[in-house]
Amino acid sequence: MKRNKDLFEDFLKNAFADLGPRIGIVLGSGLNNLVDSMRIRKKLSYADIPDFPRSTVAGHEGAFVCGDIGNVPVLAAKGRFHYYEGYSLDDILTIMRSFRALNIPDVIITNAAGLMDPLHQPGDILLIRDCIDMTHLTRALKAGTAKTTDKERQIAMFAAKEAGIRLGEGVYIWTTGPSYETPAEIRYFRALGGDLVGMSTMPEIMWARENGMRVYPFSCATNWASGISEQPLTHEEVSETAQRVKHDLTRYVLTLCQVIGD
Repeated sequence: MKRNKDLFEDFLKNAFADLGPRIGIVLGSGLNNLVDSMRIRKKLSYADIPDFPRSTVAGHEGAFVCGDIGNVPVLAAKGRFHYYEGYSLDDILTIMRSFRALNIPDVIITNAAGLMDPLHQPGDILLIRDCIDMTHLTRALKAGTAKTTDKERQIAMFAAKEAGIRLGEGVYIWTTGPSYETPAEIRYFRALGGDLVGMSTMPEIMWARENGMRVYPFSCATNWASGISEQPLTHEEVSETAQRVKHDLTRYVLTLCQVIGD
């Protein structure tokens, strides 16, 4: 389905441009509580935006929330779109297109991801240093834009120190989903240099940087990837771990917004 980008972009400009959001934030599974720390000025359901995709995944409300974190105006997307929902790459990038239409220069992207790196533990927050595409869907995007720049890393690490948060780093593997990976796939991903695995985020990172935005992408490591732990993987485990670490992640993102805004 080909969407009318002008239609939803013009609608969003009319809805949010006068509020002047400075930072765009994408909230992954179980991480929506960040908006509780915002001074909310306006909320808009995706369902009320013409020709806009709908979020169908549990834990993804499907709404934009605009407000202030301290003195920094932000626009948070509660829910994203995934290839496994039947969406095209263009659909997956709708939120990033929305941020660009509003001339937002900085983007914070969060997700819940499976952990493959034994140097970390479920519940850790990791800066996505680079990505590996196992879907072959990002071939149309600019090569090299998945890699975090030195300046972005410097700002991310400074904010972590200010927030008193231990911030790890890792390489993110993007798969189509919706099923979790097999132990054999995880061994292969580790051999490629992967530390985290998930079903979103990489095209958002690449498209935003390709279009001039600074990007700060993070994974909340919510579970061990398949085969590393004897426990079965469930979406409930992902949400439970995200809830457990939500205060650390919220404190970190709030601090990062202040650092970027300054």
